[in-house]
Amino acid sequence: MTGAKTLDPSPRLRAPLFILALWAALASCTSEPERRAQTVHDEVPAQKTSADAPKQEPFIRYYDAQGKLLPSDEYIAGIRLPRGAKLSRDEGLHHVYRIQAPIEKVLAYFGPMMITGSVERRGKGAVYKRASVRGAEVNPTKVDVSILEVGNSLTRISVTELPPPPKYVPSPDRTKAAAQQSFRTLD
Repeated sequence: MTGAKTLDPSPRLRAPLFILALWAALASCTSEPERRAQTVHDEVPAQKTSADAPKQEPFIRYYDAQGKLLPSDEYIAGIRLPRGAKLSRDEGLHHVYRIQAPIEKVLAYFGPMMITGSVERRGKGAVYKRASVRGAEVNPTKVDVSILEVGNSLTRISVTELPPPPKYVPSPDRTKAAAQQSFRTLD
């Protein structure tokens, strides 16, 4: 085919073909890939922010519907502490807690559970001496509990566990005889 002629479109036909090809290219290009790209980019920062954001602690209620302090799951010397009480100091048998609550509410929480014949008032607070806990076992640990106001709506709860009484208690006659003996040696 040496003598075959190739069809070369005339310049008049080239312009409409060019416009037609350009129009087809533009029509095939949609903004859909951009939308997909945006959604992918938009989702990634959202995932990062949720992963980077500190996890919120669940909401803990400290008061019931009547405004009374609710008990926590923490016990000290048989006393169930109220929610929100944070340990401030722990020295063997002496435990100190602080709670962000008005002292009246803390006294209303502890008062009914303390069994004692000696309650001292100290300012707005109180000290329960040699108290035992209502509902505790047969031989409950005796405690001194002081509830004192530290600041505006900040209350200090101090629990001191008292040692149990000695197993052997001498009779009054023996005690009197031992005292007389010690007085004789002093003379």
